Amino acid sequence: MRPATLGLLVVLSTQALVACKKPDPAVTEVTSAAAPAPIKVQVAAVEELPMPEHLVLTGTLRASQESEVAADAAGKVTATFVERGQRVKQGDTLAILDARGASISASAANAQTQLAKAQLEQAQRECDRVKALKDSGAISQAEYDRVTSQCQTTQWSAAAAQAQQQSAQKIVGDSVIRAPFPGVIGERSVNVGQYVQPSTRVATLYTPDPLRLELTVPEANVAGIKPEQPVVFTVSAFGDEKFSGTVKFISPNVRPTTRDLVIEAFCPNVDLKLKPGMFAVARLETAEKPLPAIPLTALAKQADVARAFAVVEKRVEERIVQLGAERDGKIAVLAGLKPGEQVVVSPGPDVRDGAQVQ
Repeated sequence: MRPATLGLLVVLSTQALVACKKPDPAVTEVTSAAAPAPIKVQVAAVEELPMPEHLVLTGTLRASQESEVAADAAGKVTATFVERGQRVKQGDTLAILDARGASISASAANAQTQLAKAQLEQAQRECDRVKALKDSGAISQAEYDRVTSQCQTTQWSAAAAQAQQQSAQKIVGDSVIRAPFPGVIGERSVNVGQYVQPSTRVATLYTPDPLRLELTVPEANVAGIKPEQPVVFTVSAFGDEKFSGTVKFISPNVRPTTRDLVIEAFCPNVDLKLKPGMFAVARLETAEKPLPAIPLTALAKQADVARAFAVVEKRVEERIVQLGAERDGKIAVLAGLKPGEQVVVSPGPDVRDGAQVQ
């Protein structure tokens, strides 16, 4: 027998033995255990719904009222009554200046006013007397004109004295520096013994509730801005916690240098968690548009990445999705899913890419 024929017979005999050999039960059991069983999931359809569109804007929180309270008089500070962070009511005393010189001037002005009033009363009686004499022909017209002219001069002198008295009293009153509106002291800028001028800043005062959120809107999106639009925003100090406001003021012009529009939203701040000066990232709804939407419970978020699990031919496909606005428990999907697809609702730890479903 030739060597080639002998080799062919050996190969055929080996294949026959392999074909006749029974499978090992242990190997079969291991293979079956490695194949995961299909999982049972609840799914929801991706629907096309009218969802709000929004602009993502950045801005700064400001106090609804803010003032650098200045002294209206010159003098040495004799007392201060406020500290940083202290709440004050309108009219509360912030500081007092030395008013002894002003008080002396006010007393002198008051005495001068009383003297002018007495002179005016005497001149008025003289005018009445010469008028009666003039009517009876006892005095000449020239004498009558001279006396009445003196009466008018005395009236102007009395008015000037009264004005000086009021000015002196104002200086005395200005020595007590008061809060022009209710708010919180941001900073006290003077101390006892310091000499201040009328332009010297005494304290900064803020009204922290409500706050104003100042935002800039690009020129291309100006048409979608209207009063009373809701604004939702976050600040880095409170992570993902959302705060709300309402657009109240819209600038009448687009700024020519930056080509944007400045708007302001009023934001309630009853608990005073938000502080003037904080940087905010805001979402402003501008219109509605049909968009794919899924239940909020279908999302799986990790860090800044949002995922959803689609079911395609009884297999799970993990999708990274780009999200839009929320409404009534649904959230718009800008990319990653299409209307009509099925997504897993409330995905558990067993829901993963490639898993089979029942």
